[in-house]
Amino acid sequence: MKSINVKKTEIDIKQFRFRKAEEKDFSTLVDEDALVYIDGKLSIIYIAAVPEDLTAFYRALETIKYDKSTRTSGLVTTSKIFGYAPRNVIRNAPCRASGLAGDSPEQHKAIMRSARIAAKYYRKHNPDLAALHQQLTDEKVLGNYRMEDTMFTSGIINDNNPLLYHFDAGNYKGVYSAMFGFKTGIEGGYLACPEIGLGFKIGNKSLTMFDGQSLLHGVTPISKTHKNAKRYTIVYYSLQQMWNCQTPGNELEILRERRTTYERRRSSEAKEKLSK
Repeated sequence: MKSINVKKTEIDIKQFRFRKAEEKDFSTLVDEDALVYIDGKLSIIYIAAVPEDLTAFYRALETIKYDKSTRTSGLVTTSKIFGYAPRNVIRNAPCRASGLAGDSPEQHKAIMRSARIAAKYYRKHNPDLAALHQQLTDEKVLGNYRMEDTMFTSGIINDNNPLLYHFDAGNYKGVYSAMFGFKTGIEGGYLACPEIGLGFKIGNKSLTMFDGQSLLHGVTPISKTHKNAKRYTIVYYSLQQMWNCQTPGNELEILRERRTTYERRRSSEAKEKLSK
């Protein structure tokens, strides 16, 4: 595996953040297996194509019903969340499995199983960080909310999304996310990292691992060469909010107590208004 040593250069983040990524933003395109060291620290693992059979994984991606949403940047994306989600008090939702688990259970299982492949290469190429990541999950996250026997809790599938430059948010600090790529009939769609002058091809069956909270990244324009062309990226990550999750029974009790407290406060406020 090739080693690449780079230095992180200062750029005006405001000039990049939430704008389209372009191929001119990097000088070198990485298209082979590589370990990237940023200022001497192993920071990116890129595997051009994993040897494992991912047929079931890809079939699952093709049969999922995706959601369209508008990001804060205004970009309309097509994606689907999988794995586990933290408590959402505003929506009165407990810590839970994603909607995909209920809507498409077989596809969800296939995607969850593939987390093991990502974890295997994580442990192989950066064993110390992988061990720390696994330890955090083992100590902080209940078994109900872990993805298979890995360090990951959650994930997202992107369907042909040319994501604008951004930093990830909400994950454990200082650990990797893992991204599989599937690409057929596509030109472009590279992962651009302007702070280090590198782009990554994200070829078919590729696997990329890095800390997306500390490195600015985006996706260059995606061009289809035929009508059935596709580019999927499947990102596995670990949400820090999952540390707060309790057993399913306790989760429901927490929401009941919050709801009762809210209703009592509303009732008290209404009585005060009437008494004035």
